[in-house]
Amino acid sequence: MKAHIVGGGFAGLAAAALLIRNAGMSGPDITIYEADETLGGGFFLTGDATSGYNLPGSIFDREFRCALDLLGQIPTQAYPNINVAEQFLTFNREHPFDDQTHIVDRNLRKLHDQRYGLTLGDGLRLARLSLTPEASLDGQIISDWFSPGFFETEFWLLWSTLMGSLRQHTIIEFRRYLNRFVYLFPDLSSMANVFRSQFNQHEAFVVPLVAWLERQQVDFLKGVFVDDIAFTESSGRMTVNRLDYVRAGTSTSVDIAADDIVLVTTGSQAADLSAGTMDTPPGPPPHPGRSWALWKKLAARHQGFGNPDAFFGEDRIADSRWVTFTVTTTGPEFLDEITRLTHSGPGSGGLLTLKDSNWVISLSIFEQPEVLSQPPGTFVWWGYGLFPEKPGDVNPKPMHQCTGEELLREILHHLGLKAGEAKTEQIVRTSICIPCNMPYVNNIWLRRKRGDRPPVVPDGVTNLGLLGQYVELERDIAFTFEYSTRTAWEAVHRLLKRGPVPPAVYQGQFDPKGVWAATKVFLGLTKT
Repeated sequence: MKAHIVGGGFAGLAAAALLIRNAGMSGPDITIYEADETLGGGFFLTGDATSGYNLPGSIFDREFRCALDLLGQIPTQAYPNINVAEQFLTFNREHPFDDQTHIVDRNLRKLHDQRYGLTLGDGLRLARLSLTPEASLDGQIISDWFSPGFFETEFWLLWSTLMGSLRQHTIIEFRRYLNRFVYLFPDLSSMANVFRSQFNQHEAFVVPLVAWLERQQVDFLKGVFVDDIAFTESSGRMTVNRLDYVRAGTSTSVDIAADDIVLVTTGSQAADLSAGTMDTPPGPPPHPGRSWALWKKLAARHQGFGNPDAFFGEDRIADSRWVTFTVTTTGPEFLDEITRLTHSGPGSGGLLTLKDSNWVISLSIFEQPEVLSQPPGTFVWWGYGLFPEKPGDVNPKPMHQCTGEELLREILHHLGLKAGEAKTEQIVRTSICIPCNMPYVNNIWLRRKRGDRPPVVPDGVTNLGLLGQYVELERDIAFTFEYSTRTAWEAVHRLLKRGPVPPAVYQGQFDPKGVWAATKVFLGLTKT
C-alpha cells in the first residue's frame, strides 16, 4: 500500500506523519506532491534581513489537541531531546501575553471596559447562539443575530481583530469560535491564555516536521502541480485509479492501486498571495486559481465534493482579503515608541489596534528574534488591516495598492509620528516594510451552508480523503493548524481504520469553568 498526498502545507505534512505514527506506514511508501518549491503552505517565511522578511501571523490556544499531540512526537531542530509541543507550551507558560494596551483611539487613548461594552441582552443573545443547533443556521450571517449596537462594542472589535470575523460573515463559524473560546472572554483585552510560537511558525513547526519526515524517507516532489484525479466506478463506489501532474511543463500519470490511498488538500488560505516591496505594491499572483483548481474539477464532476465557489473567485475577495505587512528594522526608535505607548515590551503585548484608522490596523511586536537567523540589532514586527478595501487616511487607496513605505507612513501617522519629523524619517530610513496581499486568507468566514465544505471522506469513495480548511468537521474551528491536523487524522483513521480516533474537540459551552469565565464578564467581575 502506498499513500499519495496532494499539497505540502501543514495538513499534508501532518497526514504523512500520522500515516507513519498511527497507521504504521513506511516512509518510502508516502509521496507528497507540492506545487511550490517550498513546503508549509500558509506557514511561509520568505526574504531576509537585507531585503525584508515576509511572514504570517497566527495565534493558538491550549486546546489544539490534535496538533499538540502530533508535535509531541517531533523533536525540535536545536534540542533533539525536546519535542516541538513541549517547547511551545513551555514558552507560553514562561512568557504569557500581558497586553496592557490593546485598543487606542485617534488620540492614542487606551479604550477598555470591564464588560467590553456588552449589555445583558448581548450576553443572553450570545448564550442563545451558543446553544442553538448548527443545522438551523444554514446561510445566516452574524448581523442576522445581533443589533447594530453590538458591532460598536469593544468586545466586537477585540473579537474581530483576533479571530477575523466581520458582521457579514457566517454565523456558523462565529458560533463555533464562540464555543471553542468562551473561556477566553475575561482575557480578550490582555490576551492572557492566547498562545503564540516562540519564533515564526515556519521554523517553529514546519521545519522540524519536514526534517522528521525526511528522516523517515518520505518522498517530496516539489514544483509538481496535480491537475487531475481519475476514478473507476462500480456498484456506486468510486476508487481513485490515476493521478496526473505537471512538472516543468511535462505531464506525468501515476497509477493508483485499489489499496493505495490519496489525500488531497482542497485549497489554501494563502492562495494567490503576492508580496510587494518598500517601493512597489503587491503584484498579481503568479499562478491565479491554482490552489483550488483540482477541487473545482472534482466538484464539477462528482457529487459530494462541496462547492469551492463559496470560498474562491473574484467575487469573494472583497469579504475575505487581508493585507499584512512585515517590518524589518535596524533602529530602536519604533519599538521604543510602541513600548512607551503600550507599556508592554516586545513579545509581551499581543495586538495593538488603531481603532480609528480606516483600515483598522492591528500591530504585533514579536518576541525577538522572530527569525532564527535574524542578525543582532535587527527587529521584526507585523500587522494587518481588518478593512483593507477602504481607502487609507493618508494614502486614499486600498491597502493592496500601497507600497511598503506608504503602509509604514500610514501606521506612523496613526501613532502620532508625522511625516517630516526627525523620528518619523529615521524610522522610515531604518525599516523595510513588505506588504503582502492575501485575497483569500479570511474566506473560511464567508457565508456558507451545509454541503459547501465536503466531508473528509466523500460518500461512496473508497480510497480518497480530503484535507485542510475547506473540509467539514463538526464543532472545530478553521483558520488553524489544529484544523489541518484534525482533518488529516480523521482521513487516515476513516480510510485505514488504524490507530486511535482523534481527541474530542473542546467545547467551552459544556465546560463549567469556561461558562463561568464568560459569565464574569457580564457581571462586571473581570479585572480592568
